[in-house]
Amino acid sequence: GKHRRAGVGAAKLYAVGRGEARVEAGGRRWRLGAGELAFLPRADEHVVSGAAGTVVPRDGSACVGMHQVGASTWASSEGADTGLVVVDLDLDARDAPWVSLLGPVVHVTEREGPLGRWLRETLALLTREELSSPLQQAIAGPWAQSLFALALRADGATLPGAAALRDEPVVAALAQVRARPEHAWELRELAARVGLSRSVLAARTSALLGEPLGAYVRRLRHRRATELLATTEAPIKEIAARVGYGSEPAFHRAFARLEGATPLAYRRSRRLRG
Repeated sequence: GKHRRAGVGAAKLYAVGRGEARVEAGGRRWRLGAGELAFLPRADEHVVSGAAGTVVPRDGSACVGMHQVGASTWASSEGADTGLVVVDLDLDARDAPWVSLLGPVVHVTEREGPLGRWLRETLALLTREELSSPLQQAIAGPWAQSLFALALRADGATLPGAAALRDEPVVAALAQVRARPEHAWELRELAARVGLSRSVLAARTSALLGEPLGAYVRRLRHRRATELLATTEAPIKEIAARVGYGSEPAFHRAFARLEGATPLAYRRSRRLRG
């Protein structure tokens, strides 16, 4: 196995398609069989290992014998003893206050039935070496967000706020928003997608997030913008479009409101620190 330090503003998902894996965190151990997954909402310090120690994470996100199949998703090779998918999610209490309600590991154990089959079949597809990289990425992105939604739904009923965490339409709506924060989301459209009225979705998401859904979307966009400003040379106008703003001035105003600095000033400060 391999020791993984706690992440900052990070979450992790480990999904097993075949064989088994073990995750240790907070003095407890979870065994994952085929069709099961573990969600670490804060990426707390943990150890992960596979059958006979065959899965050994490197210093980064990938593991020995794994290959990248999406922007933040890695999968085992087709012939590995343990068929594992590792997903990194950018998630912390600033974006999701309910993160603090969860334990170090949420274990999803529905290995039989539709969920287990879906995990195994999708993993088998992702690990096919002849599958093109664009097709792998097209599958991996939505799949990772679906795993995120399933993990939230599976959390124990004894936790504070568990009723909201097990509110399937709301969890499904939030997973869609997280997958595409740049989309011009409207409550009516999102509510129709998950089978709720506009007013009911607004009330339930506000209860879970501690803020209106619109404010949540703006902060997701802001987080993505700070990443692009710090890690790319993309023009400000391009970043504005990529995070969902129709004009550069609108992006400037929204960014400065949350960050206390313009996008250009933020980029310069990050370079000075780096």
